[in-house]
Amino acid sequence: MSKRKLYTKAALTVCLVTGLFVPLDFQETKAQSNNEDYDFTISPKPKSIEKTGNGFPLNPKVGIVTEKDTDAMALLEVKGALEKAGVNKIIESDINNPLPDAPVLIWVGEFKDEDELKIVEENVGIQNIDINHKEGYIVSSGKSNGDKKDIVIVGNDAAGTFYGAETFKHILIEREGTDWIPEVEIKDWPTMPIRGAIEGFYGKPWSHEDRLSQLDFYGEHKMNSYIYAPKDDPYHRDKWREPYPEEKIKEIEELVKTAQKNHVTFTFAISPGNTITFSSDAELQVLMNKAQAMWDVGVKSFALFLDDINPSLRSPQDRAMFGIDANASAKAQAYLLNRFNEQFIKTHEGAERLITVPTEYYQANTSPYRKTFAELVQSDIVVQWTGIGVVAPSITSADADKIHGIFKHDLLIWDNYPVNDFDRNKLFLGPLVGRDSNLTPEHGVIGLTANPMNEAEASKIPLFTVADYTWNPESYDANYSLEQSIKEFAGDAAEPLKVFVDSSYAAGLNNSKEPFSENLKPLIDKFWAAYESGNVKEGADDLLNEFIKLKNTPHQLRNTLDNKNFLEEVNPYLNKMELYGFAGEAAIKMVLAEQENDTQAAMEQKTLLQNTMTEMAKIPQKLSLGVIPTFLDRVINGKNLAEGKIAKASSSEVSWLTPDLAVDGNNTTRWASLYTNNQWISVDLGQIYSINKVILNWENAYGKQYKIQVSQDGNQWTDVYTELNSNGGTDEIEIPSTEARFVRMQGIQRASSWGYSLYEFKVFETRN
Repeated sequence: MSKRKLYTKAALTVCLVTGLFVPLDFQETKAQSNNEDYDFTISPKPKSIEKTGNGFPLNPKVGIVTEKDTDAMALLEVKGALEKAGVNKIIESDINNPLPDAPVLIWVGEFKDEDELKIVEENVGIQNIDINHKEGYIVSSGKSNGDKKDIVIVGNDAAGTFYGAETFKHILIEREGTDWIPEVEIKDWPTMPIRGAIEGFYGKPWSHEDRLSQLDFYGEHKMNSYIYAPKDDPYHRDKWREPYPEEKIKEIEELVKTAQKNHVTFTFAISPGNTITFSSDAELQVLMNKAQAMWDVGVKSFALFLDDINPSLRSPQDRAMFGIDANASAKAQAYLLNRFNEQFIKTHEGAERLITVPTEYYQANTSPYRKTFAELVQSDIVVQWTGIGVVAPSITSADADKIHGIFKHDLLIWDNYPVNDFDRNKLFLGPLVGRDSNLTPEHGVIGLTANPMNEAEASKIPLFTVADYTWNPESYDANYSLEQSIKEFAGDAAEPLKVFVDSSYAAGLNNSKEPFSENLKPLIDKFWAAYESGNVKEGADDLLNEFIKLKNTPHQLRNTLDNKNFLEEVNPYLNKMELYGFAGEAAIKMVLAEQENDTQAAMEQKTLLQNTMTEMAKIPQKLSLGVIPTFLDRVINGKNLAEGKIAKASSSEVSWLTPDLAVDGNNTTRWASLYTNNQWISVDLGQIYSINKVILNWENAYGKQYKIQVSQDGNQWTDVYTELNSNGGTDEIEIPSTEARFVRMQGIQRASSWGYSLYEFKVFETRN
């Protein structure tokens, strides 16, 4: 029977010989003697862990002692872990029966009965087994009052026992011969009461297979919540009145059962706000009928969502009942929520608290809507909140205090990370960052559910870090958590996956940080410095190796990573990464050939580079490799005169989307304007140049119509190009050679309701 590899578990490494908590590199441990270090990792990181001895070998014969109501899934997890570890005989016994005759005994359960607890304490030598925290557990190994070796997995409740079993799986150490059990005492519990994910994105919903896999993943990582709310499930939003087809009901029933096995609360959400008549008894009954169908297949948690809707009351019946002032929509929504709460939630014994999302869910301040909503919505209803901003770069306890003071309801964070429905051609694989460690009930926050990407398997990489954060935010280390996530997800393919993650990392949460670009940037600078000194070979080798790494990584991942669904999800990104590598390699060889006056070789490499860039342009997916397009542009067009120069703009959408980000040489950072047509951005080149090319690399908010203007003094502007039908992406604009110091993009007409947004604004000198 095969044994699990230790790279499949992550987040805490413990040196059991010294007893120190040391963040060592993850490794597979193969112990040989009692004098060796035995390293293991636990995810999420426990609150407390103490070494109590060196450990002992796991005998092929093991006894398991349970109580009457020991959690079935916890028991299955323990037995499965033992079988993977090579145990070939498991003897089970109830605690009130004679103990199994086995060298190793594992006690699994809650053991809250005083007589049963006394039996545990007398046999294993532990006094005062006391777990006061919901979902908390103790895992203790090695203590015993007799010749046997004992392992105790005791939970405060069924979920705690299950989580203890998950931790037990982590501490089993593979070695030659018999697997090893370290002697430790772990006391653990979660900080956030609610921890999980909300499938709340726009676009193609996850498949049934995806959801089942996600629920297993949540259980393994001690996440206890999943909210079903895919915006483009028609029966969730547009056709909310219509019952689900029978086959869909069966799928949801299977999801509910899988969630229950993993101690995950399955919340069924409905979003009726666009079309419902809030005051209608008939509409309320349709809503309750929809919920009842879910209740009948085991759903015990419900949400009514009112986000992303037109708050205006369309129904004459609603306008007559609630009025037409700024408070009307809040009154109507509160009326519906309260009636559903009273007539459905409170009439169904065992139902969880109702959850809602108000229409004003991200704003920073109060409003007439919010005041009325807070006053009228019943106090036991949970309010979801995204932080300040739809995708909040940070969520602080001060933010929570402020918003809790406005809504006066318990807040459940709807964290719009790592969701990518607003930029479907990017992946956000970096860790969760920017969230305070004390987002707790003391600040009005009862938990966090992360909105994942449309790509379900890829979402597991950042969701691993969400699980770490929500369980133990006090000890959360984002970078370390991501490292462990990669190792668990990829196993032997961890190294190439890290390259891919570092190339798909940048997001608003981490200031568009690009780990791979950070490695490339000094090498690119070194390359150009060597080029300008006339000896480009000195700076070429290291940079060339990085491009070769990009070129080879997709092949390595496809051949070593055993995750078909993930590889299908990221296939276009891998294709683009490979092309980036080919392009960079050709660019370096072209420059080397030029300096060696090998015209033929230079032309061959230039043709290869241009053809590769053409192929790259056909792939809309984007990687976090913002410095590479700038490098390639310079190879082909010469130096970008705008890079690093002073840029000004008519406005910035927010304080962190400033004009300097459009001239920083990075195609991931960006400037964005306010939401009006007459907006502009200009760059001061520092002196007068003869220029003949401008490149605009647009974000999704692009200019449909705009002008390129030039000036020598920054006051008098001349039109040199007018675009009347741009389709976004990259606009490469050839203009007649002209003398200019200042260059400006003057917007005429936006392509969307947003403003204008540029990743890069590039200007090139006329070349002979």
